[in-house]
Amino acid sequence: MRYRFICAPVSGNGGTETVVVAVVNHLAELNKNVDLFLTLEPENRSWLTKINSNVNIVHFTAHTKIEKLFYLNRIFYSTSNDDRLIILGANIIKLAYFYRKILKKKWKIYSWIHYSLYNQNLFNPKNILYADMHLAISTSIKKQLIELGEPEKKIRLIFNPISKYKGEKNIPDNTSVLRVVYVGKIMLTGQKNLIELFNAVKNYKGKIHIDLFGADTTNGEIFNFLKNEDLIKFCTFHKWTDDPWKKIITKIHPNCLVLTSKYEGLPMVMLEALSRGIPCIVADFYGSRDIINSQNGVIYKSRNTNDFVNKLEYVNSKSYNSESIARSINKFYEKEYFERLDKILGI
Repeated sequence: MRYRFICAPVSGNGGTETVVVAVVNHLAELNKNVDLFLTLEPENRSWLTKINSNVNIVHFTAHTKIEKLFYLNRIFYSTSNDDRLIILGANIIKLAYFYRKILKKKWKIYSWIHYSLYNQNLFNPKNILYADMHLAISTSIKKQLIELGEPEKKIRLIFNPISKYKGEKNIPDNTSVLRVVYVGKIMLTGQKNLIELFNAVKNYKGKIHIDLFGADTTNGEIFNFLKNEDLIKFCTFHKWTDDPWKKIITKIHPNCLVLTSKYEGLPMVMLEALSRGIPCIVADFYGSRDIINSQNGVIYKSRNTNDFVNKLEYVNSKSYNSESIARSINKFYEKEYFERLDKILGI
């Protein structure tokens, strides 16, 4: 038996890559045969160096749709009856289903989607229903699958794993300035929707500073917006770094992390912050309530600047306990996660 992961296009900088590395390494350490197929060469390849050498990584270097189809055809043709296909892309799931029918094979198809099924234009959600079993990374994705007509018995709520952070927890800045961090793609609108953060900064009455870590995908749009709104003085851009948390913990000492996304699956950046004792202020996207509770942060109403500002003021006035914050996500730490995964896969 082989566990064959087919990875939808990834940049190399996101939370999905972190989860994939953890899972394939876990299976490799159990002496399982593991393949990882990339359907697009990632911009950043450094995450691949973290993968166990026993994992067979197959790169896709073609550029046209026809070449990609032939690439996927080779994967399906070489898959044996007792193999498991664990697929991160909905359209590939549908293709795998029909190939299995044509080839008269019996391999199992698992969906493992890392985005909300709604409020996105990446895929047709109904294509996911061609899978035999679903690994749902959040209760909202499980709910969405049920709403699409999938029986609950075919869905396994798995969440995402995170390594237990063993270093010193965050000690927040005790000055009068509210220190806020953002880690992720720099997008004014679109999925990451940072315009909501900047609008809140404009309306916040106290002193505030935002540190942003991530690749800017706006071609100067963000900087022009901030200059026009006279907000650039409140912001520091750190670009992308492989380990933003070291600088965040030792140099910035934030009061909170913010996430303004319109949609997410189960954001790893939130878990990484919470494991280090950093409370979060997040938008009310699907999946946020799996993580946020009274011990570790607050949820604000999307498109409601007044509510966002109120939440910033609330976090600034509250004394969070960093150890309690870290304990609040126990179900996401690797030990409990891999126990669930092994049970689901029958290991």
